[in-house]
Amino acid sequence: MKSTKNSDNLKIIKATKCKYELTLSEFPIFILSNNTSRNLPSINYEDSITGRDHRQIKRHWTVFPDEKYGFGTASTMLTFFDLLQIWSEANFESQYIYFGSIFNLLKRRGNNFGRKQYNQIKNDLFSLLGIRFSAKNAYWDNVAKAYVDVILFRLFDQLEIVKLKTGGKNITPVWRIKASDLLFKSIQNNSYYSTTFDSDFFHRLSPMGRRFSIYLSKVFLSQSVHKRNLMEFARQMPIMAKETKNIRQTITQTCNNLISRGFNLLADFKFEYSSDRQTELIIFHRAGSPVVNKFNIHSKKQKLKKEQFRIDCLTEDILDICQDDKSKNFYQRVADLMPDEDIYQAISEVKEVRDSGHVKKSLGAVFTSRILKFAGQRGIILR
Repeated sequence: MKSTKNSDNLKIIKATKCKYELTLSEFPIFILSNNTSRNLPSINYEDSITGRDHRQIKRHWTVFPDEKYGFGTASTMLTFFDLLQIWSEANFESQYIYFGSIFNLLKRRGNNFGRKQYNQIKNDLFSLLGIRFSAKNAYWDNVAKAYVDVILFRLFDQLEIVKLKTGGKNITPVWRIKASDLLFKSIQNNSYYSTTFDSDFFHRLSPMGRRFSIYLSKVFLSQSVHKRNLMEFARQMPIMAKETKNIRQTITQTCNNLISRGFNLLADFKFEYSSDRQTELIIFHRAGSPVVNKFNIHSKKQKLKKEQFRIDCLTEDILDICQDDKSKNFYQRVADLMPDEDIYQAISEVKEVRDSGHVKKSLGAVFTSRILKFAGQRGIILR
């Protein structure tokens, strides 16, 4: 954290667009009511993604509650969301999130609050400190070139009050919460995205609507149509209903509410059975064409420099497949500016073209075509 003689860097400003950590948008971690989660020892999420070399990778997350404060509630989700907003406004420059005070968090929700709401946010913070995770295939390690299982981790490590001297004997207490190493690393790796709505819109939604808006914003980054097994989707949100008809009703009410309130990504949704006529699906249709998230690479404050050895390794990986030393300078620029996952996706596609035996132009040209497409989607200028 940069030193400062005053609290200018700790000001809480109003967010325009919302940001959310990518992985956590896929796995909502807060149950909506303590009554429904009181006896649950853990929450489990499982899904499959297309990983490296187009292999299907099964991910499994387990969330364990804080012993006293449980999984948290709808309020905990709002508190976590607001902490991420404050962090993004500070350009993720520090592992600490300076939020000023509990009253600063309350003000983000409106002006009507009292002691009950103050205590609720205090409980939210304690819950966030106590919730623990275990994850199989949690993330891809580009250095080890392998998926990583995380045995146990937390979102936040500690909650502190910094006593700043503001003149004379006056002391201003400033609250801060320290993100865990794993969460901070995720942020440093650009594992966040901007939603299409602002904080005011998010706060006006129902608790279930907030979950849907974040989840759909994530999947619609790259998909026009998103299909999920109905029961798997219900467990992931989670929708705590025993009957399938009640699950459908909750989804219908939530989606209709989102559309009526102006959630401009969701065009429509429907329920239908898969080809086996046994598995029921929920299908969401995106409004407009998907645009892969722009990670604000050009922002001087937000650009996260890669270490030179990492750039050199990526460049060598590109040269190894393209065999085009004349373009080395361009490949170095790609390695510096582009997210690693895009680079390896382009390399994977080049390998497919090579192995198919239908190479109509050089492999370097194929890679350049692919990476320029990805760069255009992210708003990155390579040439």
